[in-house]
Amino acid sequence: MTNKGIDMKKTKTIERIKTLIDRIENGRYVTRSSLLRVLGEAGLKKLEREWVLELKSRNYKPSEIVEYSKRIRKGLIHYALGEQQSFKGQGYKAKNSIHKAESILENAVEYLRDVVSSDSGLRMWIDRDLSVGSDIEYCPEGIPRPVWSNSNYKSQSSFPRVTKKDIARELLQTKLEKLEGKKPLELVTCGIRPKRSLNISSFSDFKF
Repeated sequence: MTNKGIDMKKTKTIERIKTLIDRIENGRYVTRSSLLRVLGEAGLKKLEREWVLELKSRNYKPSEIVEYSKRIRKGLIHYALGEQQSFKGQGYKAKNSIHKAESILENAVEYLRDVVSSDSGLRMWIDRDLSVGSDIEYCPEGIPRPVWSNSNYKSQSSFPRVTKKDIARELLQTKLEKLEGKKPLELVTCGIRPKRSLNISSFSDFKF
């Protein structure tokens, strides 16, 4: 094939890639065969590998945040007990239970701030601001929650999920930059790999 033929083929490939990227970014369907034409078998295998790793990573929970969740769960159990005691008219017991709950929750937040100050990457696993002076209360409504929490009091923020289309787009972008002579960017995914699955059991019907 002549240089002109090679250049024409390269130009068509670049156009196809740009079209596919545009389709993905606009939420349109992209076929496997169209990806195969520009990424090749090796590219599709890499897409599948990255997708499997992404799915596995969703079971990963940092040990520090798991420890924090255990600590606040203990505090919230005492808080729930205090509310039950108050409802039954046991004012003195309720006051003691709530006070103990607030103390446990305050210590838990201090622990969380310490581990986040040592590893800022842990911040993404919490649903709200942790800085001193932020709107934190030592009660079910105001305590920071892990992003995986099912509590009705959890902030709406959650850990961003990478989709298969996101991975395909990044692979296409990398291919495009190589063809255009640019330095390809590193594939952008969560960058988190699974260590082990952890289960936190619920307390009665109390959502954590």
